[in-house]
Amino acid sequence: MQINVTFRHAEPSDELKEYVRERYSKLMKYSDSPMNIHVVLSSEKFRHTAEVVVSGDGIRAAAKQEHDDLRAAIDLVLDKIERQLKKFRDKIKNRRHSGGPGGAAREMSKAAEEASQEPVITVTKINPKPMSIEEAADQFQISGGGFLAFLNADTNRVNVIYWRKDGGLGLLEP
Repeated sequence: MQINVTFRHAEPSDELKEYVRERYSKLMKYSDSPMNIHVVLSSEKFRHTAEVVVSGDGIRAAAKQEHDDLRAAIDLVLDKIERQLKKFRDKIKNRRHSGGPGGAAREMSKAAEEASQEPVITVTKINPKPMSIEEAADQFQISGGGFLAFLNADTNRVNVIYWRKDGGLGLLEP
């Protein structure tokens, strides 16, 4: 495990570096593979900030915390990172257990149970804006959504632009 400590707008202190290394060395228990931990400590007037990025074999966690005391900020951000790593570790364990003997049967029974329930339909009311097809295509690409309903300025009818499976745009006209 490699722990890098960077100071921004603060005096580098060997004591703080050692404190960070001591506190963050316990993160090793969350991964079998080597991890890189980058800690950035900064101070601005009375506000101290600790930012941490943990990366490794398939692991990526990041957190940031501000506090009046730099050591408290270091400890608080450590708690956040630990929660993220625990969640990731539990997720991996659950994947392994569901893939074992009987895992496929459990997955199939869950799928059958979900299929027997009636689908939930969410209704969203929209107020389509009048625009040309080209303007709607530009607006749709900017929004990054799955589709865009708009009022065609030429026909005064509601049209829908959507992404096709081949990556192009599709237009639905009534």
